[in-house]
Amino acid sequence: MTGKRPFYFLAFALAPLVFFLNAPQYSEIVHQISLTLLQPFLATSQAIRGAVSDTAEGSHRFWNLYRNQAELEGRVQTLERELVDILEIKNENERLRELLKFKNEIPEKAIAVRVIGRDLAPWRRTILIDKGSTHGIKKRMAVVNSQGLVGRVIETAPFSSRAILLLDPESRVSTMFQESRDSGVTEGDGSSLLRVTHIDRQSTVKVGDRVISSGLGRVYPKGIPVGEIKMVGTEKEGLELFATVRPFVNFSKLEEVLCIALSPPDS
Repeated sequence: MTGKRPFYFLAFALAPLVFFLNAPQYSEIVHQISLTLLQPFLATSQAIRGAVSDTAEGSHRFWNLYRNQAELEGRVQTLERELVDILEIKNENERLRELLKFKNEIPEKAIAVRVIGRDLAPWRRTILIDKGSTHGIKKRMAVVNSQGLVGRVIETAPFSSRAILLLDPESRVSTMFQESRDSGVTEGDGSSLLRVTHIDRQSTVKVGDRVISSGLGRVYPKGIPVGEIKMVGTEKEGLELFATVRPFVNFSKLEEVLCIALSPPDS
């Protein structure tokens, strides 16, 4: 019985053909009936082919868009980096231009250096610069920028040096008030402000007056801007005045500075 199944299947498949040959007048009717019966299957097949085609086309379009977006994002990132570099160069050029202008205004020899490090200890305010003794940097050189007095060099090595800032509690600078010409000593107090002490009790200094270096001690050139008085008070003993000063230099943004070598007194 099993061996006869192929024969039955072949006979069933050839039956319509035999029928069409023996009764051709019914072929059109049979053809229409076949199309009617097969229509749902043909429609389903067409829908499946369309869906597969649309899916393939949509997938191809999606990956093209993905690649294009990735390329655009890469270009945007490149342009953003270039813009940052351009702005950085522009800002550096402006700072160097101001520094060069300030350098030309002072008679002393000045060496331009870059700040490459900072002391992170809250009780110590120093910076590390990128030039040392081989470049002519020496201890006690004054450090300035276009805003005013920064500090002085306290250590040197062949290719780097360390400078103490005015804000450091151990910093001392002989200063004077530009308006009244009274003198005092400006020192750091560990904060963002400076304190001027040893001001004569009869001084006429007032809020808003400018503080400049006096040139005494042969460390700092005379006339370098230091800061502006924010408050004037009387010492506890009542014999002298003191003043709180806001420095002109923004010590948190130091990048390029000048080291000044004072000329010998007999030159």
